[in-house]
This record gives sequence, structure tokens and C-alpha cells, in this order.
Amino acid sequence: MKNKLNTKSLVMTALFIAISLCVRTISINIIAAGTLTMRISFAAIFYVLPGFLFGPIYGAIAGGIVDVLGYIITPMGPYIPLMTITNIIAGAVPALIFKNIKDINLKSIKKYYTVFFVLILLVGMINFLSIKLMPFSILSKQLFKFGNKAQYFGIGFIMISFIGLFILMMTVIIGRRLGKTCNFINRRYFKFAISIGVSGLIVSTLNTFILLIFTPSLMANGFLVLWIPRIVQTIFLTFINSYIISILVYYYETFEKRLIEDI
Repeated sequence: MKNKLNTKSLVMTALFIAISLCVRTISINIIAAGTLTMRISFAAIFYVLPGFLFGPIYGAIAGGIVDVLGYIITPMGPYIPLMTITNIIAGAVPALIFKNIKDINLKSIKKYYTVFFVLILLVGMINFLSIKLMPFSILSKQLFKFGNKAQYFGIGFIMISFIGLFILMMTVIIGRRLGKTCNFINRRYFKFAISIGVSGLIVSTLNTFILLIFTPSLMANGFLVLWIPRIVQTIFLTFINSYIISILVYYYETFEKRLIEDI
């Protein structure tokens, strides 16, 4: 996985972009207030894949191009340039995360991952209980400075922790069901799930803020009303996308290895 641009990687990235655009056309689009608020699609698989195979820069290129061309081909509501930026992030960040965790022992990753989300859960519970039961405490007064957004530090943190721990639980279950017969998927699935899941959480949150900024009519419903369905969608797609990407990466690397041997 190299960051240096080369012809083969660019050609393959272009192919993945084309596939992503084709897949994107059969997505389920949910529109509110004249704006696309959610897209249920597997198109992300093919603009994230170049990042995993060739480096983050290819994922960024693919993510940006897919968003722009996708809007040109099938426009949904007004074009929001910031969404293109978040799609670039969506293409690059998974590869960046994976690059930093791919060589780390899987058990160590799971251990630190669990500790991280348990800590978030504890912080969220402390904040939530402080706001509800001790509104005049020092902590509550600090949280209330954020106004209505104070709930994000309570319920928001708790939800994020549950999401993270749920992803861990599901990946463990899936890993056990796959067994040794699919060991090639098992070795990378959780790392792909972390990379895609964390990126998805960041991008979904950013996109939710962007939608609220550019679509004032959605503001009345509040952040969580728009954010929660998007996060649920992100979790659902993370499991499926990670599994498919694990298979595609395996077969791509196997094919490339055989091709080199034949040459």
C-alpha cells in the first residue's frame, strides 16, 4: 500500500470509482426538507477500497470524485461542497486508521478498544447523572454552559460507547461463525470494521452538523433526531462493508501475487 501515485493504482482507482458510481445509482435515498438526509448504499465499498489497497490519497481521490460525479449523474437537492469534503475524508480516514493498526496484535487492539469505549461510557453516565440528579454541581454548571448541547456529553457519550461495544460484540460473533475456514477474512475483518466504523462515526456526525447548518428547517427536530438514524445506518453498513472488503482485498492481493509470479 503505497502513497506514491502510479499508473496501475490510478487505473484501478478509476475502475473502482466507476463501479461505485454504478452501485450508487441503485441506492435508497431518504429526503427531508428537499435535502438528501440519508443514503443507504454499498457504493462506499468501492471508494474506500483504493485507500486500503494503494494508500489514503487514493481513497481521498475516489471519495471526492464519486461524490461530485454522483451528484452530477443523479442530483438530490442542492449541492453542498462540504459534503464532498466529508466524502474525501470518508475515503481517506479508513485507510489512515488501518495503516496504523494493521500490524498490531488483534488481541491488543480489542483490549484497548474495549477500554476506550468503557471509559466513554463511564464519562457519559457521570455526566448524565450529574445533569439529571445534581444540576447545581460544579460539573453540571460546566456542562450547562453548552446549553441544549449538554446532552451530547451525557446521552451522546453513552450512545457512542454502546455503538462501539456493539460493533466489537458483533465482530467477535461473526469471527466465530466464520471459523478457520475463512481465516483470511478473520485476520482483517475487525481491523477493517474499526477503520470503517470510526471513520463512519466521524463523517456521519460531521454530515449531520452540515445538514442542520444548510437546512434550517431540519433544525427544529434537533441534532439527535437526525444523527441517530444515520449512526444506525453506519453501524449496519460497517458490518457488511467490512466483510465484503475483507473478501475483495484478499482476492485482489491473491490475484496480484499470482500475476507477479507468472511474470
